Amino acid sequence: MMKQRKKRTVSSEQLSESALNECLDLVIFDWGEGFCTSPHFLNLSENERLQSENVVGFFTDMMFNYFDLDPQEWNSYAMKECCVHFFPEKISEGPEFFQCVVPVLSAFFAYLNEQHLQKNAAAMVREIKNLHKRIVEQSSNPDHWGMAKRFVMAARSEGIDVTDSKAVRTFIEAYNQKVIRDGPASSMFYNAPYDFVIVPKGKKATRKKR
Repeated sequence: MMKQRKKRTVSSEQLSESALNECLDLVIFDWGEGFCTSPHFLNLSENERLQSENVVGFFTDMMFNYFDLDPQEWNSYAMKECCVHFFPEKISEGPEFFQCVVPVLSAFFAYLNEQHLQKNAAAMVREIKNLHKRIVEQSSNPDHWGMAKRFVMAARSEGIDVTDSKAVRTFIEAYNQKVIRDGPASSMFYNAPYDFVIVPKGKKATRKKR
């Protein structure tokens, strides 16, 4: 849960990481602690409350890294792109996580709007309520997964602990042998979607194929 997160220390040399951590600290601590005591949070289901820090943390990270937006600059256009495209493409989680994305962010944005903490929060509440079906469907469709997610999900489906480096190496070796034996069409990356580059345009961003 969001209020249980511990603050991190960042070296002065890691400027980009430090800027991201400042964003996460603002969202998780300054905004998140109030959110966790609000009716908006308490009205979520138990699983939604448990997933809240992950959902909001991933959102903050992606809005910073792919849109160059800090929390005060979030807007409904970038929010939609982030949740509909980048969450399903990049986040290697199962249905139980993606079912929580819209309820958690909707409640969080409603809290920010109520407390006048984020100028675009009301617009984001209105927009995200229409996105639940698309987010859930695309998150379960491998055609919308990036290469890294395809690999992680394939490994997990084989019972591989992706934190076990030895098990992962063994899985890669077996996978490579399969592709050599059965041809490129047997690859999990065959016809994988292109990665995308975000090109900022003022406060907006467009997605371009590499």
